[in-house]
Amino acid sequence: MAETKYGKYIISTKPKPGEEQQGLPDVVARTNGEIIEGSNHFLAHRISPWFVPRPHGPHIHMTPEILVMLGTDPNDPWDLGAEVEICMGPEMEKHVITTSALVYIPAKFVHCPISYHNVKRPFIFIQDQYSSRMTEKPVKGLIPEEERANMVSFDIE
Repeated sequence: MAETKYGKYIISTKPKPGEEQQGLPDVVARTNGEIIEGSNHFLAHRISPWFVPRPHGPHIHMTPEILVMLGTDPNDPWDLGAEVEICMGPEMEKHVITTSALVYIPAKFVHCPISYHNVKRPFIFIQDQYSSRMTEKPVKGLIPEEERANMVSFDIE
């Protein structure tokens, strides 16, 4: 869309004919400071019965983060159609989310694991980090090593 003056601010992540989708399956929107100068790291993808991500291990970010889960039932948009389990704080306080929700995570706050269960229909999962790129530092030792082995984890400065 960059043929116009402001087209650079409109991004489609839909692959062109013959191209394969880059990154996570079912990404519907994505940007960061490299794609649009000054932009936060932002990712929206569809979680569905045919694509349920592996659990994501406990970690912190250097900046605040917002996670949003949006149900897609047109008759009841608050029904997530799934269970999202997320642990918060060093105590690993467990929360189970079954409705459309927003989770605010302060900077340097331990959160996750996050896992997805009983996914009956697609829902939209959005991650927005108050930074031009994702930062993440794993917090090991909060869960047993054998559980961590089955989780996604990143170490990104």
